[in-house]
Amino acid sequence: MKSVLVIGAGKFGHHLAEYLCEMDNDVMLADKKESIINEYSDNVTTAEIGDFTVKSNLEALGVSDYDYVFVCVGDFQDSLVITDYLKELGAGFVIAKATSPIHEKFLLKNGADRVVYPERDYAYRMAVEYNNSSIFDFFQLNDETGIFEISPPRSWAGKTLAKINVRKIHGISVIAYRAGDKIIPINSPDYVFSEREHIIVMGNKNDINKIAR
Repeated sequence: MKSVLVIGAGKFGHHLAEYLCEMDNDVMLADKKESIINEYSDNVTTAEIGDFTVKSNLEALGVSDYDYVFVCVGDFQDSLVITDYLKELGAGFVIAKATSPIHEKFLLKNGADRVVYPERDYAYRMAVEYNNSSIFDFFQLNDETGIFEISPPRSWAGKTLAKINVRKIHGISVIAYRAGDKIIPINSPDYVFSEREHIIVMGNKNDINKIAR
């Protein structure tokens, strides 16, 4: 169980808080609008109303006690102020939501440990997935690398991981396969590929696109 503070109960923030709570985390949802907090307070562990661009209000939340603090405030200036105060008050790990590239840049300058840009990130994920019919899911690690769920090439069917020598020849790592709803790690070079299974691979996006066709 993690202790999490989510500041900003808009569309992104309240969904994030509710999902984290459903996953058995201890979640406080905070927002300056009483009507919003009243609407979502029953779906999280605790909720707090206040203007958290005021440092003393933020300090009263005990921000240093949380494993993660999410800043989900849409207003450009407010999110920068809150992020800056959080780091001054000793918040351990701050994840801030950006609404534009310049917003992302300034959040990082103000001390955010990580910045998420939901609209851009989800749009890119959709572009990757629907660009290639053999890619079923995708998680971006950085600009060049990701983890992909793909169908193995037909030429791999019936052959072992060792025989194909995927890492040396294709520059990617095969880390697991999907069996129904379960992801099973591949720990042996004797794993035999099947056309009916999806595999989970990690590597450069260009290298993976070459085999996922």
